[in-house]
Amino acid sequence: MFGFLKSHHPLRHARSFKHAFTGIFHALVEEPNFRVQVVIVVISVLLGARFKITNAEWGLLILSMGLLLMAEVLNTVVEDTIDFFIKDFDEGVKVIKDLSAGFVLITAITALVILILIFWPYFFVLLPA
Repeated sequence: MFGFLKSHHPLRHARSFKHAFTGIFHALVEEPNFRVQVVIVVISVLLGARFKITNAEWGLLILSMGLLLMAEVLNTVVEDTIDFFIKDFDEGVKVIKDLSAGFVLITAITALVILILIFWPYFFVLLPA
């Protein structure tokens, strides 16, 4: 009668979070680009706190930084999946990997533009007149 509750059991959700954090830890340990991007996120958050950015700016900052990290994880998933199944060089595989890397690059450039738009005015406050 209550079989539908099994899929929503709190322990099942706790295990799901454990797997998710294991994946994030794997990205931190194994992916140098992910580590660099985490440093960028930390610096951005520290700058946001230092300059007391607005709630709207926080929203853009969190969204852009989150998307950047998500893009890197997705790129890793694509590349690792392809490497797992296809051992030999293939031009089609190269195109897929290049597209995945391009996705990360577009996301990184977008995040950079957002960072510049947010923090550029605050840096002028620091410069002497």
